[in-house]
Amino acid sequence: MTSIEKYLSDKDSTDHAATIYSLVRCSGLELFFASIMQEKAPDAVEILKQKSGEFALVASKLDSVTSERDFEDSAKNMIKSSQEIMGNYIKDGKKNWSKTGSYFLDSYIDEDRLLCDYLYKTYVKK
Repeated sequence: MTSIEKYLSDKDSTDHAATIYSLVRCSGLELFFASIMQEKAPDAVEILKQKSGEFALVASKLDSVTSERDFEDSAKNMIKSSQEIMGNYIKDGKKNWSKTGSYFLDSYIDEDRLLCDYLYKTYVKK
């Protein structure tokens, strides 16, 4: 995968599909972090899963409004997509681990973490 920021670089700020995709990527990223923190910081896992759910909820609402889909259908799609994206982060995180000893440092995953933290504080948790 490429970083969310790079993905967004040629998108218009009013592109709802790009916004939804970015939110779902952040949801998947939080699930990825929950998966790698299970043994070392089990208390953080629930917080990360909650953040994932909040990203998916915002994406579901926007998808439902812009596509005229039922909210439940949008929510199912967002959850399924975020789980698939988590799988991609896991694969890439393992590759990064073998190269650097870190699942995310010095990779696009760390860039995504910073962007998702900003999106969470600015838009999701306002």
